[in-house]
Amino acid sequence: MVRRLLTILLAALSLMAGQAWAVERGALFKVSGHDHTMYLFGTIHMGLPEFFPLDERVNQALAASTTLALEIDPTVQSAQVTAAMQRAALTTPAIVAAMPPALGPRLARRLEALEVPANLSTQLKPWMLVIMLTTVEYAKLGYRPDLAVDAHLAKLAHGRDIKVIGLETVESQLDLFDRLPVADQWTLLDETLASLDSGEGEQEVRAITDGWAKADRAMLDALARRYEEDQRLSSQILQRRFLSERNGPMADKLDSLLTRENNTMAAVGLMHLIGKDSLPVLLRAKGLKVERVY
Repeated sequence: MVRRLLTILLAALSLMAGQAWAVERGALFKVSGHDHTMYLFGTIHMGLPEFFPLDERVNQALAASTTLALEIDPTVQSAQVTAAMQRAALTTPAIVAAMPPALGPRLARRLEALEVPANLSTQLKPWMLVIMLTTVEYAKLGYRPDLAVDAHLAKLAHGRDIKVIGLETVESQLDLFDRLPVADQWTLLDETLASLDSGEGEQEVRAITDGWAKADRAMLDALARRYEEDQRLSSQILQRRFLSERNGPMADKLDSLLTRENNTMAAVGLMHLIGKDSLPVLLRAKGLKVERVY
């Protein structure tokens, strides 16, 4: 009985410690150049309540900042933006006709399992179906978009009258998907379904979220290498279009911000901060000093 009581007590104390003390999460860099300083933080776009509060060094960096740079400001979404997203996601008869015959039944089974209308496969573009299925996979594990780390930082910044700027726009992010050739969109959906059916999708979600939650550098570096070396189209699209092609313009904008202002902060998706074409690598190539805090 005493041993059981001690076990329960220790568990309770661990829980209280987790609530009272923030821990290292994601990845944090200090960037210096042009006689100015910027902190660069890797975020995750779905979150859990226990992710907060963030590490005190992240909170201090934000509190000392004049500007917070995000991919986009998730707290600002007008009706026009929502309408544009809906228009971009709607499919066409030509796209539906290009669906590989074997893909239809697999997609129908997956949609049925999610208890959503099967006719979504003839209403939404393949890339939008990929986003929906991936979001559902995160949600199954308890991750919530309203607890996204970038949204959390944006709310804090607005509450402290810290200027928030976007490095990209909603339209430019949608265009990344919409410019994919139709055949590639269907292949991307096919590989996503195969990943979900095999359980690999859940493993990848856990790898990304666990790597972020624990600030596990070895786990994150291994994840970056896996995407870089994976020859499947889905991994190559992720690496080339959604990371490498975006990192160059992002690095230019961060360098420009660092030139203009001192004591700034940038917070972007964690995957932009790891791998051979990451933002830290590109910023170092510009002659800036980039130090990894953790």
